Parts: sequence; structure tokens; C-alpha cells
Amino acid sequence: MQVSPLSDICGVRVEGVDLAGPRSPDGDLALRRIFDEHGLVLFPGQALTKPQLVAAGDIFGGAMRERSAVATDPEAPGISVLSNRGYGGDIVPDDLEAVAAVAEWHTDQGYLTAPARGKMLYCVLAPEEGGMTGFIDGHATYDALPDRLKARLEGLHVTQSWLQNQAPNTDAARLRLKGEVLVNSRFPDTVYPIVQSHPVTGRKVLHFPKLWATGILEVPGEAGEALMAELLAHIYQPRFIYWHHYQPGDAIMWDNWRMAHAASGVKNRYPRTLWAMTLKPGPEFGRLLDSQAA
Repeated sequence: MQVSPLSDICGVRVEGVDLAGPRSPDGDLALRRIFDEHGLVLFPGQALTKPQLVAAGDIFGGAMRERSAVATDPEAPGISVLSNRGYGGDIVPDDLEAVAAVAEWHTDQGYLTAPARGKMLYCVLAPEEGGMTGFIDGHATYDALPDRLKARLEGLHVTQSWLQNQAPNTDAARLRLKGEVLVNSRFPDTVYPIVQSHPVTGRKVLHFPKLWATGILEVPGEAGEALMAELLAHIYQPRFIYWHHYQPGDAIMWDNWRMAHAASGVKNRYPRTLWAMTLKPGPEFGRLLDSQAA
């Protein structure tokens, strides 16, 4: 097994590991330690089936089925298919110049009080251009904060809303996904500490996911908006952002308790297919807003 930097920003590249091959307790422990230490790990050159991708999750705590998954594979629970060509790869979009699969910076399942441990994306088909996933390490963004901001943020909470994210795409506050009507109140708003202590590393994480964030609980009004803008300007500096360009066989995984991620989008003319496996949650980081918890 060879471990090398994935970039000069964050993450590591691990070669000489076959995620579909025989496993050992010592080997699994070594991979967990790498994951815990670095938070972003690329395993290039993999050849995985969907069941093997699910099984790889056992190394890191086990796979789960996302409650809100839009594209959960009906034949492989625990896998979501992310494709602009449909499950079978045979659906060609009408507008080939339209950009699909854009996602703002976020952590997964921020609408739940106990978010997923992490996620692995396996590249089945890489586009000729675009289709990247971006990553930001919350340890690095916290460490780089000015001392005055570190002191100010202690004890503050960000309010997070699934409804805010979905509302622009809904009709009468409903969203129809795969024949199921999901009422927005299914995921009440949550509250998370802006500065969190990572349960494994013990290090502090700066947590402010742009996709979910609606405000700062203890700092309402213009003062809160100004603080939000200052935080986002700090977090999304280019020096903190790594964009991963996929190659077929890439299996990239990240620590959702630490890393924020985003999707750059891809033109529909370029086929792209990823399989996603989400790791089971652990402790609760958030809570429901008091007004909704009754």
C-alpha cells in the first residue's frame, strides 16, 4: 500500500489496495486510520460491482440507504446511481448543452440531527470535461481563522433547512421523487454548532454548509448576515478548495463530519455515471429547532 498526497490542499491517494479483494483486520484498521487522519481518500484503479462497493463500506462502519436519496438503486440498496443517462445509461437528455448535477457546498444530511459518517463515490463513466467534485477540509478552515473569529464563534449555532434547499423546485411545498411525494415538513429545520469537535480526531471543525445554512441562531438580523458573509468568504477561498477530476475506476471517499463538498456540474452531452455509497451516521451533532421539536 502506497500513500501519497492527493493535492497540495487536502486528501491522500492510496494505491496498491483492491477494495474488492480479500480483507484482513490489520488491513481494515490501516485504512480506517488513513481515513480518520486525512478525511479525503482516493483509491484509483478500482473495479467494483455494486455489492462490492456496499461491502467496502463495512471497513468504515457500514453502508446505509439515504432517506432522501433521489436515485437509490432499486436492485442494490445502499447504492445511489448519479447519472445523466439514467440507470441503464440509455436516456439521452433533450438539451445536450444544459448543465446538470450542480450542487452548492454542503455536508450530507444536514437536515438530520445525526448526519452520515461519510460517503464514497465510484466512477463508472467519466465525462470528457466537467463533472468534478469539490472538497473543503473543515479542520483547515478552522485552523486558519483569525483568533477574534475563533473566540466569537464559540457557542454559536447555524440553522439549517432542507425546506430552503427544496423550495425553489417545489409546487405547493411538495416534491415528487420517484413516485413518492415527500412533504417538506418531513425534515424539520436543524441547529448545528458552527464550531464542532470531531468525535474521532478531537480537532475542531468549522461547520457552515452554504446549501443548508439559513442564519446564525444567536445573531439575528443584519449582524448575523454580516457574520455569515464573513464566514463564507473565509471558507470558500481557493486555497482551501480541491476539485477532483474523475477517471474511470476512481473510488473517492470523504469524512462528512469534517469535509464540505460540492458538484461542479456537467453538460448533458458528456455522459457521466457515479455510484454513491453512504456510511452510517454516528453521534448527533445537531438538534431540531426548539419551535419544531415539540
